[in-house]
Amino acid sequence: MLLKTGIAKKLGKQAEGGIGYRVLGDTERKSIFLSITENDGGGYFSREIVPFQKVEACITKREQEKPFSSKTFKEAFTGRSSNNAGFLAAILRASGLLASAPDSESQHVIAGDWQAWKTSLLSEPGTMIEIDSIKPAEKQLEGDPVTDHTERKKTLSLPRKKTP
Repeated sequence: MLLKTGIAKKLGKQAEGGIGYRVLGDTERKSIFLSITENDGGGYFSREIVPFQKVEACITKREQEKPFSSKTFKEAFTGRSSNNAGFLAAILRASGLLASAPDSESQHVIAGDWQAWKTSLLSEPGTMIEIDSIKPAEKQLEGDPVTDHTERKKTLSLPRKKTP
Protein backbone atom coordinates (compact mmCIF):
# COMPACT_ATOMS: atom_id res chain seq x y z
CA MET A 1 0.00 0.00 0.00
CA LEU A 2 1.43 3.38 -1.01
CA LEU A 3 1.40 5.76 1.96
CA LYS A 4 3.55 8.61 0.67
CA THR A 5 5.79 9.71 -2.18
CA GLY A 6 8.36 12.44 -2.02
CA ILE A 7 11.55 14.00 -3.28
CA ALA A 8 14.46 14.32 -0.86
CA LYS A 9 17.22 16.85 -1.41
CA LYS A 10 20.61 15.23 -2.01
CA LEU A 11 23.06 15.66 0.84
CA GLY A 12 26.36 16.20 -1.01
CA LYS A 13 27.75 19.74 -1.13
CA GLN A 14 28.07 19.64 -4.93
CA ALA A 15 25.00 17.46 -5.49
CA GLU A 16 22.08 18.76 -7.50
CA GLY A 17 18.59 17.39 -7.88
CA GLY A 18 16.69 15.08 -5.64
CA ILE A 19 15.97 11.50 -4.72
CA GLY A 20 12.47 10.21 -5.40
CA TYR A 21 11.10 7.78 -2.85
CA ARG A 22 8.01 5.91 -1.72
CA VAL A 23 6.86 5.00 1.76
CA LEU A 24 4.87 1.78 1.66
CA GLY A 25 2.88 -0.11 4.24
CA ASP A 26 1.61 -3.65 4.48
CA THR A 27 -2.13 -4.25 4.25
CA GLU A 28 -2.31 -5.07 7.97
CA ARG A 29 -0.86 -1.60 8.71
CA LYS A 30 1.85 -2.97 10.95
CA SER A 31 5.03 -2.45 8.91
CA ILE A 32 6.57 0.34 6.87
CA PHE A 33 8.88 -0.06 3.89
CA LEU A 34 10.97 2.47 1.98
CA SER A 35 11.86 2.41 -1.69
CA ILE A 36 14.12 4.71 -3.72
CA THR A 37 12.37 5.40 -7.03
CA GLU A 38 14.53 7.92 -8.88
CA ASN A 39 17.71 9.96 -8.90
CA ASP A 40 17.39 13.29 -10.70
CA GLY A 41 21.12 13.66 -11.24
CA GLY A 42 21.80 10.17 -12.54
CA GLY A 43 23.79 7.46 -10.82
CA TYR A 44 22.96 3.97 -9.71
CA PHE A 45 20.76 2.90 -6.81
CA SER A 46 18.77 -0.16 -5.82
CA ARG A 47 15.01 -0.10 -6.36
CA GLU A 48 14.46 -2.71 -3.68
CA ILE A 49 11.82 -2.40 -1.00
CA VAL A 50 13.58 -1.95 2.34
CA PRO A 51 11.76 -2.86 5.56
CA PHE A 52 11.92 0.11 7.94
CA GLN A 53 12.73 -2.41 10.67
CA LYS A 54 16.12 -2.94 8.96
CA VAL A 55 16.72 0.83 8.94
CA GLU A 56 16.00 0.90 12.67
CA ALA A 57 18.33 -2.07 13.21
CA CYS A 58 21.15 -0.12 11.55
CA ILE A 59 20.55 2.76 13.96
CA THR A 60 20.65 0.56 17.05
CA LYS A 61 24.04 -0.90 16.05
CA ARG A 62 25.85 2.43 16.08
CA GLU A 63 27.41 4.15 19.09
CA GLN A 64 24.61 6.01 20.83
CA GLU A 65 24.84 9.79 21.22
CA LYS A 66 27.55 10.06 18.53
CA PRO A 67 27.07 11.46 15.03
CA PHE A 68 27.26 8.83 12.30
CA SER A 69 27.81 8.64 8.55
CA SER A 70 25.40 7.49 5.86
CA LYS A 71 27.35 4.21 5.62
CA THR A 72 25.51 3.21 8.79
CA PHE A 73 22.56 2.28 6.55
CA LYS A 74 24.52 0.07 4.14
CA GLU A 75 23.33 -3.12 5.87
CA ALA A 76 19.66 -2.28 5.22
CA PHE A 77 20.13 -3.03 1.51
CA THR A 78 20.85 -6.19 -0.41
CA GLY A 79 21.86 -4.13 -3.45
CA ARG A 80 25.48 -3.07 -3.66
CA SER A 81 25.16 0.46 -5.03
CA SER A 82 27.35 2.82 -3.06
CA ASN A 83 24.62 5.46 -3.39
CA ASN A 84 21.94 3.51 -1.48
CA ALA A 85 22.97 4.45 2.05
CA GLY A 86 23.43 8.15 1.26
CA PHE A 87 20.12 8.33 -0.58
CA LEU A 88 18.38 6.64 2.36
CA ALA A 89 19.95 9.19 4.73
CA ALA A 90 18.59 11.97 2.48
CA ILE A 91 15.12 10.42 2.67
CA LEU A 92 15.33 10.15 6.46
CA ARG A 93 16.42 13.80 6.71
CA ALA A 94 13.55 14.87 4.44
CA SER A 95 11.20 12.92 6.73
CA GLY A 96 12.53 14.70 9.82
CA LEU A 97 14.06 11.54 11.30
CA LEU A 98 17.68 12.63 10.89
CA ALA A 99 19.39 16.01 11.10
CA SER A 100 22.82 17.30 10.23
CA ALA A 101 25.36 16.79 13.02
CA PRO A 102 26.36 20.09 14.67
CA ASP A 103 30.04 19.81 13.75
CA SER A 104 29.79 18.06 10.39
CA GLU A 105 27.22 18.39 7.60
CA SER A 106 28.19 14.97 6.26
CA GLN A 107 27.35 13.28 9.58
CA HIS A 108 23.88 12.67 11.00
CA VAL A 109 22.14 12.68 14.35
CA ILE A 110 18.77 11.21 15.27
CA ALA A 111 15.94 13.73 15.14
CA GLY A 112 12.21 13.55 15.53
CA ASP A 113 10.06 10.84 17.04
CA TRP A 114 10.48 7.73 14.91
CA GLN A 115 7.57 5.88 16.52
CA ALA A 116 5.20 8.84 16.02
CA TRP A 117 6.33 9.09 12.38
CA LYS A 118 5.52 5.41 11.80
CA THR A 119 2.19 5.64 13.60
CA SER A 120 1.22 8.72 11.61
CA LEU A 121 2.05 7.12 8.26
CA LEU A 122 0.32 3.85 9.09
CA SER A 123 -2.86 5.82 9.88
CA GLU A 124 -2.88 7.39 6.38
CA PRO A 125 -5.60 6.07 4.05
CA GLY A 126 -3.01 5.01 1.46
CA THR A 127 -3.50 3.73 -2.06
CA MET A 128 -3.36 0.12 -3.17
CA ILE A 129 -0.71 -0.19 -5.88
CA GLU A 130 0.97 -2.91 -7.95
CA ILE A 131 4.51 -3.40 -6.79
CA ASP A 132 7.23 -4.82 -9.04
CA SER A 133 8.78 -6.77 -6.19
CA ILE A 134 6.29 -7.76 -3.53
CA LYS A 135 8.94 -9.43 -1.42
CA PRO A 136 11.11 -6.98 0.56
CA ALA A 137 14.88 -7.20 0.55
CA GLU A 138 16.03 -10.17 2.60
CA LYS A 139 19.60 -9.48 3.60
CA GLN A 140 20.28 -10.94 7.00
CA LEU A 141 21.46 -8.63 9.71
CA GLU A 142 23.59 -9.80 12.57
CA GLY A 143 21.30 -11.38 15.14
CA ASP A 144 18.61 -12.37 12.61
CA PRO A 145 17.68 -16.05 12.82
CA VAL A 146 19.28 -18.24 10.17
CA THR A 147 16.61 -19.87 8.04
CA ASP A 148 18.87 -21.83 5.69
CA HIS A 149 21.18 -24.13 7.61
CA THR A 150 22.97 -25.62 4.61
CA GLU A 151 26.62 -24.87 4.47
CA ARG A 152 28.08 -23.79 1.16
CA LYS A 153 31.78 -24.05 0.49
CA LYS A 154 33.57 -22.47 -2.40
CA THR A 155 36.88 -23.89 -3.46
CA LEU A 156 39.60 -21.41 -4.19
CA SER A 157 42.30 -22.60 -6.53
CA LEU A 158 45.61 -20.84 -6.73
CA PRO A 159 48.09 -21.20 -9.56
CA ARG A 160 50.94 -23.52 -8.73
CA LYS A 161 54.40 -22.10 -8.30
CA LYS A 162 56.74 -22.92 -11.11
CA THR A 163 59.74 -24.90 -9.98
CA PRO A 164 63.12 -23.98 -11.47
